[in-house]
Amino acid sequence: MSEHAFAPQAHCAICMTPVGPGDAATMCPSCAAPYHAECWTDNGGCAVYGCNMVPQTDGLKPLEIPPAFWGREDKDCPKCGKQILAMAVRCRHCGAQVEAKIEAKATYEKRQARKARAPRLRQMSILMLVLSLLPVLSLVPAVIGTFYYRSNREEIRKLPGSYDGYYRISIAVGLAQFVIFAIALLAWWIKFVVLEK
Repeated sequence: MSEHAFAPQAHCAICMTPVGPGDAATMCPSCAAPYHAECWTDNGGCAVYGCNMVPQTDGLKPLEIPPAFWGREDKDCPKCGKQILAMAVRCRHCGAQVEAKIEAKATYEKRQARKARAPRLRQMSILMLVLSLLPVLSLVPAVIGTFYYRSNREEIRKLPGSYDGYYRISIAVGLAQFVIFAIALLAWWIKFVVLEK
């Protein structure tokens, strides 16, 4: 490329700043677009769309989707049954969230049911914790809470956060509150009923 003198209004087609009279300048031999010599060199050619002097670029390689499951690249959506990519986490047909692995319809339905029960399990943990702090109602989390926790233990342990701890604390505090309340009631009964006879 040779140096050229451009009109004062000429702007470099790459950096969009004026090409000054003292600047090293060049011009595209195909479309005659003005450039700073450095901009032309850095770009490796013309920047005008459609010009045949535009530098060649490497095409992007197609996205490689690993054959994830026994050579399969697709799987059936467990909700609607239509085929989706093996690595998909959402069905493009019905919008259902799916695991990035093949799962049976029964497994999917079980996971969805567990997900639907999660808010209730979280609410129950807070309710049990509050009830455990009330001496009169502390028997509820001590007894009923224990059975509820045991029957839902696996699902509670999978909840994010400290909900498993809330259940354990509410059961322990409820039991302690109940024992203290029972001892106080027994002491009152002994003092005012047994000893006054």
